[in-house]
Amino acid sequence: PNPDRNPPADRIVQSVRLARQPIVDADLKTIGYELLFRATDADQVARIGNSNQATASTVLNALSEIGLDSLVGPALAFINVPAKLLFSGMLEDIGARSVVLEVLETVDCDEHAGEAMQRIREAGYRLALDDFPPEWIDRPCVAQSQYVKFDVLLSGIEPIVAAIDAAHRAGLRVIAEKVEDWETYDRLREAGVDYFQGHFFSRPETVVRSTVRASKANLMGLLILLQDDRAPLGEIVERINTDLALSYRLLRLVNSASIGLRRRVDSVDEAVRLLGLKAVRSLVYLSALTGVDGKPPALVHSTMIRARFTELLAARSRMANPPSAFLVGLFANLDAFYSQPLAQLVDELPLTDEVARALLDGEGPLGALLEYVRFYEKGHWIEDDGDIAALNAVAPSCYLDAVRWDEGLRESLGGA
Repeated sequence: PNPDRNPPADRIVQSVRLARQPIVDADLKTIGYELLFRATDADQVARIGNSNQATASTVLNALSEIGLDSLVGPALAFINVPAKLLFSGMLEDIGARSVVLEVLETVDCDEHAGEAMQRIREAGYRLALDDFPPEWIDRPCVAQSQYVKFDVLLSGIEPIVAAIDAAHRAGLRVIAEKVEDWETYDRLREAGVDYFQGHFFSRPETVVRSTVRASKANLMGLLILLQDDRAPLGEIVERINTDLALSYRLLRLVNSASIGLRRRVDSVDEAVRLLGLKAVRSLVYLSALTGVDGKPPALVHSTMIRARFTELLAARSRMANPPSAFLVGLFANLDAFYSQPLAQLVDELPLTDEVARALLDGEGPLGALLEYVRFYEKGHWIEDDGDIAALNAVAPSCYLDAVRWDEGLRESLGGA
């Protein structure tokens, strides 16, 4: 074993991976990227054991981990979707305007699929028919699609050429995929294909980013809670607050250009209200599908204690908004979890200026609270008048309450 490695960090930090392959127009200008599931750094092709898990991982990583801004910029993001997720309704609740969902060839292109695809479109997505047999161009689901992808290696060049006019009459833009050489590109371009994807232009490029594992027990509990439409919002927020990974994903989702909210928030509570419970349910469902770690180590618990301690100090001293104080305490060590500069991480989140300044510069009442908490955690007692004196009066009881709260949390999640 390597003595320089940090075992607690190994247990909570993981790498999320996606590959992206450009889709270009007839003039070789990039109009989008297909985002491809990758399980390991070495994967040059997708190794998919479960198509629902692969899609959940791809959507989650694109929207709330790496971010569509970083992955595709102003271009479109094409993502495969299997039948189960297409019909589940989960993707409809986090509709993304710059995402094109590719309906796989395993989905029956019938009226049932057409109805599901109509709901997906109404949620804000665009749709493409993937690996579509050219002879199916008159099927019911075609009317709900904007794109059709023909696989050159699977269908052959001439059947695709024969189907182009019918596809255009149906209102579809034609994408030829697995175009492996320039000769094929030239032939299909002359025949009227709109867009091209394949090794002739670019092989898939893998993008890697560190992230934090979510707690399996917490996710399962949240899923059960979210099945009840009458579940108290405060209880849902409290559950999310106790999971650093979920809190981070939620705020990234709020800030995603594809979602279109672009609002500044100062607490998880505000983010939940802004997105709505259906979107939160979908986020938790996708997180559960991707695979998580069920035993958070000491680093997570110390972060939870700090967040709760900061919140209690804010409440009892009335120095700052308690939910904002919790968020500041929770995210103060975000750089340690994600192995990236805190300033970069904060810039990616829709935090209010007050919260951002507290995290980055220690400014304002929230910054003063965070500084006090850090000194207290190190065993440094500060003697002063005013706010410090007020904090000193309540800090010991607040800290003990925070530790007890974390212990209760551990027990409720099955111990850790």
